Amino acid sequence: MMRTEVTNITGVEAAHLALRDCGVIFVGGVPGYPINDLFTALQKDSGLNAGWQANEKIAYEMAMGASVMGERAAVVAKHVGINILSDPLIISATHGLGAGIAVIAGDDVGALFSHDEQDSRWYGKLAEIPVFDPAEPAEIYDSIASGIQLSERICAPVLVRLTEGALKEKGTIHRKKISNEHKKLDMSHWSYTMLGTHQKYLRDGWSLAAHESNYHILNKAVKRGARGIISSGHASLDAAKVAESMGLSHLSLAMVNPFPRALVDDFIMDLEAVLVCEEVAPFLEEQLGVPKAKGRLTGHLPRAGPLNEADMRQGVEHLDMPSVKRAVEPQTMATRGYSVGHCDACPYDEVYKAIKSMGVPVAGDAGCSIIAANPPYTMLNVGVGLGSSVSSACGFPKKGIAMMGDFALLHTGLAALLNAKFNGCDVLAVIFANREAAMTGGQVTPDVSGLLKDIFKDDCELADPADYSVEKIRSDLDRLLKAPGLKIYVVTSRCPTGHQFKINKA
Repeated sequence: MMRTEVTNITGVEAAHLALRDCGVIFVGGVPGYPINDLFTALQKDSGLNAGWQANEKIAYEMAMGASVMGERAAVVAKHVGINILSDPLIISATHGLGAGIAVIAGDDVGALFSHDEQDSRWYGKLAEIPVFDPAEPAEIYDSIASGIQLSERICAPVLVRLTEGALKEKGTIHRKKISNEHKKLDMSHWSYTMLGTHQKYLRDGWSLAAHESNYHILNKAVKRGARGIISSGHASLDAAKVAESMGLSHLSLAMVNPFPRALVDDFIMDLEAVLVCEEVAPFLEEQLGVPKAKGRLTGHLPRAGPLNEADMRQGVEHLDMPSVKRAVEPQTMATRGYSVGHCDACPYDEVYKAIKSMGVPVAGDAGCSIIAANPPYTMLNVGVGLGSSVSSACGFPKKGIAMMGDFALLHTGLAALLNAKFNGCDVLAVIFANREAAMTGGQVTPDVSGLLKDIFKDDCELADPADYSVEKIRSDLDRLLKAPGLKIYVVTSRCPTGHQFKINKA
């Protein structure tokens, strides 16, 4: 097999080259941190059919369509986006695939630009699919390349979990030409019952993946001393430094699901104690399940957030203790030192001021409206997933306001508006139609004004762009709040070119 060395490339570039070398045809995704740079690079590649989709579920279903017809595919989404595509993801393992699918999950360690720091590795256990957790460019390339090939052998998707640290890391990869048989779905699949497809997958697919995890070349052990470290993901780089400097044995795992039980048991057999270093959940630590394994659950490492060398060294120094009592001071805006505010010259500033002055419950979501929880507005009662504001506001005991951008509307919000109309919910939805996904990188979205007007008729009102004064908007909102049922107020304005969120000192 011909191999070409490529030096000094980032994790983003390594992932891009892996998809190219695997002959991936379709790549679907949804914008968000930390995978925006990766998807932007994929979109610029004329050899890939890479495009943002309205939501992650749609992107994954499109990938399945490509797969069953013999074309390799990938889906790129941030960690919370994996929740959206989880329905077809979980089903697809027992449904069966043709060509390989790699789901690339971008996890936000430390919740820098997300609602949470959810660990996508758990989806491997829930969906019974292989999971890779690479540390740096070479592992990223090999995880995607070997993962897509494994996907074809077991007829199920693989998940490759990437973090900002791994994506920004630089290193050397060895490119290779990967054969592509354009495998299609075996149509005998339809002769099995739903139970039968699960039984068949566990027998033929999952068992093969479990064997592979114990012998995968990316899972590497170095024996040095009577104590050790087990690590995965980007944390493995710091773990390797600590292990070498302190004379510790080290097992670095890049294929983490199915859990490589035989490999791990062999590694820890003669060790007195091991520290499990992983970000962010105790995914490996829970599965080890032995007293000699210490980590986040035992207090030897912080329970949440990123890890560093100092955390690991301190954890090693306390390995003689069964547990460590760790004081936790939850981070606040004040202790962090800043909060995020809307951009300078935000065209919707007067709209936010008018909404705040109404004195009614207000729902936002994971778009720009979430920033209204911060000063100077400080007016959100609830703000969860993208496109969730309308449904949240439908639960208010009195009529309130749901704020939502046009990208959130297309993501999942439109179904919530239809549900509100069908069920006669009392809610006023204010739609910010700025024609872009401003919170996640400025990706272009279509004009939704006509669509909303066509569907909801007189229940939808387009604000007068010639008068966006607080007084005029407040008058409009007051009238619509007094009207029964669902009302929609569309405010259309473009964000300024090159806009950036303000960082306000807390």
